[in-house]
Amino acid sequence: MIFFKQLFVKVIKLNNWFLLFATLTLVFASSYFIYFLEPDTFASPFEGLWWTMTTVTTVGYGDVSPVTVPGKLFAMFLYIVGIGLMTIFIGKAIDFLSIRKRLKEEGKLNISTEGHIILINWTKKAKITLDELLHTFKDIPIVVIDEKLEKTPILHEQVEFVHGNPANQDVLLQANLLKCKSVMVFAPENTIATSQADGQTLLIATILEGIGKEYKQNIYTICEVLESTHIQAFKHASVEEFITANDTAGHLAARSILFNGSSEIIRQLTSHKGYDLYSIGKKETWNTYEEARTDLAQQGAMLIANGNDLSIINQLKKPIPTDAKLFIICDQLTYEKIVTQ
Repeated sequence: MIFFKQLFVKVIKLNNWFLLFATLTLVFASSYFIYFLEPDTFASPFEGLWWTMTTVTTVGYGDVSPVTVPGKLFAMFLYIVGIGLMTIFIGKAIDFLSIRKRLKEEGKLNISTEGHIILINWTKKAKITLDELLHTFKDIPIVVIDEKLEKTPILHEQVEFVHGNPANQDVLLQANLLKCKSVMVFAPENTIATSQADGQTLLIATILEGIGKEYKQNIYTICEVLESTHIQAFKHASVEEFITANDTAGHLAARSILFNGSSEIIRQLTSHKGYDLYSIGKKETWNTYEEARTDLAQQGAMLIANGNDLSIINQLKKPIPTDAKLFIICDQLTYEKIVTQ
């Protein structure tokens, strides 16, 4: 009894790969050995494999079993050694999956996802953005990077988490930065001043662009800038887009006072309820903005811009560039109909 107890303890301490090798070796060797002992009972090594698996997993269907003394002795050996080894192996496998699940939730695993969106810094605005992305895009993976969170902020099949300082290159590469679709950097909360928050955001943006230059790859970066006076600094860092939340809120408040009801229009366009803002490419049948506007209007959509150029309303006769990024306002059903045509 002491011998088997010591043996059991030693097996538990075995390397996982060695344990896997030992388990597979025992299963396949036993399949051939029982076939060798009783070829009349076990018509083939596969029959031996079937009996071995039902034995070591304690299922024991009883449809085939040894009838000779050597076969029964080997079966007793397999009961003691095989079942014990298989139990340890299954336990190790469950432990491995549990540990991996825990490490994933704690943001300690490398991200292998590609074509994903990276959200840096977990804030109230980041949460709203994540909810909107999950509602709008059902198939785009999202990776959250934050150093204050102890574990993933949300358990969702589309969301992965990386714990660490986003100003650290290793952390960004852990999030598979070079294979992402775009990066959104949110201004940190609870900072002393907006200049300090924008300074931290600028540091992250500079590192992002630096990694892009190092690997000769463009990283599309969007930054939340608290004060518009700091935008020039972000332009020097080659940041593609800026969101000036504070200034936007101020302008929106002024417009609501001057033009009652305008805030509700903006709110609808920035939520997933009712009419929303969508981006589409140029259709082959469209030559000018006027043709595109007319066709879209017939389908229930309004053409408003090409990229950030809102002046196309005054250039309706102008040809649409092949790589145009047209923005339209419509409901989701209309958008889905347009993009599938």
